Amino acid sequence: MCIRDRPAAARARRALADGGGVLGVRVATFSSWIADRWELFGDGRRLVSSAERTLLVRRAIGEAADGGATAGGALADAGAAEAGRGLAPAGLEALEATPGTVDLVAGLAREALPWLADAGSSGEASLSDGERAVVAALARYAAKLRAAGLCELSEAAQALSGTLPASPVVTLGFDEPGCALAHLLVALSKRADVVRVDDACSAPDGAPGRNGELQSLLGRLFAPADGTAVEPTGAVRFLLPAGRYAAPALVARTLADAALAERAAARREGRAPLCVCAACREPAALFAETSDFLARRGVDAAVSARTPFAQTGFGRAFLALAEFAWGSGPCAAKAADFALSPFSGVPQRAAWALDAAWRGDRTADHARIEADLRAASEVLDAALPALGRDDADAALAVLEERLRRMGGLDEAYRAGQLAAVACARRFAAACAQAGEPLAGALELLARQPVPSGAWEGASEGAAPDAPCEPSVLFASLADAADRPPCSCAVLVLCDLEASSYPVRPAEDAATLLLERLGLAACGDALAASRRRFFRALSCARDAVVCERVLSTADADEAYPAVMYEELIDCYRPDPTRMGDLDRATGLPQALVPFAERAGEDALHANLAPGDDASDAEAWEVPTSGDVSPAARGRVVLPREGGSASGDRPATPVLSPSAIESYLECPCKWFSLRRLRLSEPDAGFGPLEMGSFSHGVLKSFYEHFIEAGNAKVAPGNLEEARSLMRETFARHLAFQPELKRKANPLLPLTAFERAEAHGLERRLVSYLDREAALLPGFAPAYFELDFGAKEPFAYGGFELRGSVDRIDVNGRGQAVVIDYKGSLSPDYALASASPAATAGGAVLPHKVQALVYAQVARRLLGLEVVGALYVSYGRDGRVAGAFDRTFVGAADVPGIDAEACGAPGPAAEAVGAGSFAELADRVEEGIARAARSMGAGQVSPDPRGADPCGFCPVLACERRR
Repeated sequence: MCIRDRPAAARARRALADGGGVLGVRVATFSSWIADRWELFGDGRRLVSSAERTLLVRRAIGEAADGGATAGGALADAGAAEAGRGLAPAGLEALEATPGTVDLVAGLAREALPWLADAGSSGEASLSDGERAVVAALARYAAKLRAAGLCELSEAAQALSGTLPASPVVTLGFDEPGCALAHLLVALSKRADVVRVDDACSAPDGAPGRNGELQSLLGRLFAPADGTAVEPTGAVRFLLPAGRYAAPALVARTLADAALAERAAARREGRAPLCVCAACREPAALFAETSDFLARRGVDAAVSARTPFAQTGFGRAFLALAEFAWGSGPCAAKAADFALSPFSGVPQRAAWALDAAWRGDRTADHARIEADLRAASEVLDAALPALGRDDADAALAVLEERLRRMGGLDEAYRAGQLAAVACARRFAAACAQAGEPLAGALELLARQPVPSGAWEGASEGAAPDAPCEPSVLFASLADAADRPPCSCAVLVLCDLEASSYPVRPAEDAATLLLERLGLAACGDALAASRRRFFRALSCARDAVVCERVLSTADADEAYPAVMYEELIDCYRPDPTRMGDLDRATGLPQALVPFAERAGEDALHANLAPGDDASDAEAWEVPTSGDVSPAARGRVVLPREGGSASGDRPATPVLSPSAIESYLECPCKWFSLRRLRLSEPDAGFGPLEMGSFSHGVLKSFYEHFIEAGNAKVAPGNLEEARSLMRETFARHLAFQPELKRKANPLLPLTAFERAEAHGLERRLVSYLDREAALLPGFAPAYFELDFGAKEPFAYGGFELRGSVDRIDVNGRGQAVVIDYKGSLSPDYALASASPAATAGGAVLPHKVQALVYAQVARRLLGLEVVGALYVSYGRDGRVAGAFDRTFVGAADVPGIDAEACGAPGPAAEAVGAGSFAELADRVEEGIARAARSMGAGQVSPDPRGADPCGFCPVLACERRR
């Protein structure tokens, strides 16, 4: 007796054993039958495993894409050459070893390898280039099987068709036998009885105890309309949530009520309770949404599924470790991913510290990271060397031992991760058998299925010797269809929408190729859906509950699944009449009393089913980045000074860049400066290039002045260019020695080295503009620090920072210069606008240079006549503010005098009639902004052309 799957085979064995009087009957699945017979009647080759098949198919496809070359430079065999006869190299190249292509060819190999090879080599079939490429790859795969002493299942079936003894065969559960089984049965039928049992899913089985309405429904389902209808009694009910958010709570209550009712009935009748089965599109997701509610009701629940290896906890961790050990390029992220996993043996605090250290140091290479990992964990001290010598099994054994010894793990979680370890070890063994390094097959390992499941609570009411089954079982519709008749008390069919269960033929490249070669016919999708639905309904004993949403996520009408419509048509004498349907539910009037609806407006009840609604709290959703008045006192500023007794409060200490950031947007300032939400990774971008350029320019001028030059001028440009190149090279050489806080510029890739070279060219080119800048002034101060040793009062707080450069002329007049890589219109004085945080005062969008102007006035006693932003980038622009009384537009090439000059319209908009008054007005406005800052006012208030650039608050309502 050949049966479709293992659970059905086990049930058949029990039924035959219970029946008695049946001797000599062997019950097996098709694959186990072939494997057993092949051991007796085969040619000595071993059947290929699923993992070995995948690896060998990928290799065969890869060689076909390379033009058919093997290690020896020839075609795999004459069969492959014949199968690809007439195929241009371009056709072979079109077949790439993508995961989807590998799966397709592997499925064809398992199902029909010998017949496909024969059809391809005959040359009679009219195949496309792509189909011929598939056939050629299959021929190569067959040759590789023979070379490895392996045999495909379909090859074994073909060989056994002529050697199996003439014994009767009965097949059960095969709606559409595959190519290999069909050919084997045809061959056997010529010398023995072969019976195919097909229930046709057209009448209910004889299982005792089924509810009368369900029995009538199964007898009426899919039968031609004859004017009769099933009489509703409540055994078939309907859940109709308005949308997807309302579904889990409705389903959870139904499952709990059904399970508790069945438990009580079983207790009264002195029997073990049957489970309640929830058949849905995504069982694991529904289990996660409802299991907590069921547990609070005292109902245990379980789910069983198959998860890709990469989606298991161990799978994610091991793939990260393997990619670190065997990969190339940046590796810190992969190392951190594994170190932070529970399987690494690295303490969490140490793992986070390692992650921060690696991310903050762009020079951290593979050797250093490996040394750090091995020093932090005994597990990695053993696993990494094993991976280094390509011994994946030894590394997996170390990790498995760690997993078994770990304490505090949920046993279901541990079992699931051990299953993932076993999957990886099987795949590694298959790689060794196939001669493929695991390092090159990680993509295939990631897709390997791992059995997974979860169980919430403990089963009650079951006899000690009975098979343990949960009160509620979450399964797919296909799994529910495989259950025995009347094996669950209540069946809850979820997701009965057309989008979840579409009826469409499975027409892919594999089915079309088999159909073209006459090896299979296109399956009937409607018939297959009907059979699956009928068998699922048959597993219910007492009741069936059908759930479907009425609206999609877009508030459009959700169309019911075909099977759902055919079910409700059983309750209608004439399904063609539309007048008997209820408009709100879409059900016949006779079924409306047995329908329950739920809206999505009851948010708390839907998202937290079972919670006491009286404990619910509601509050206004605050604006992103807003801080409530009660919490504003927690927004603290850096402070220094003050007395221990508290009678003299400490003074806030701010920097010009922090002030400018606050004026740009308080929320951005709070996120970046106080919460420090910027990325922890050391980068290679504007920040690093800016810090590097400032250091180069400072060092350049110091050495240039030491050489006897007052400033860059047309007469010493060549000398200046040479010194700039020397300075650039010297600074670039010692960047690896700098600490992270210095923002070192570390070009590691070819692209980054090209960027660094481009920066050098820009700095050298800048000297041409520097030679024409501010004639009569000479650089006198570079990176002038203030506020660190001696407090510097500004606007009611202490100011701390450094001025890039101050140029001074012979009359004691000074111009403050702030270097920038590029300039936007915001740097002009004319960009000023009201700042709400400064009490509505009109302030320039960029204020750092004007703050530095006050520093130069008070700290150095200079008469400041300009505060300029000078770009050393490609744009060559200059912006800011300058005193038109002493500095002319010709003295500052590239500046817009009307937008930056004082006196003038731009200064008058700020309320200043002169440059000195401008600096004072800006300080007054900043003083008001500092008070707002100290009061904790950090609501979003963006100002300027691009205030939201680099802001980490992505959900801000005022983001632009």
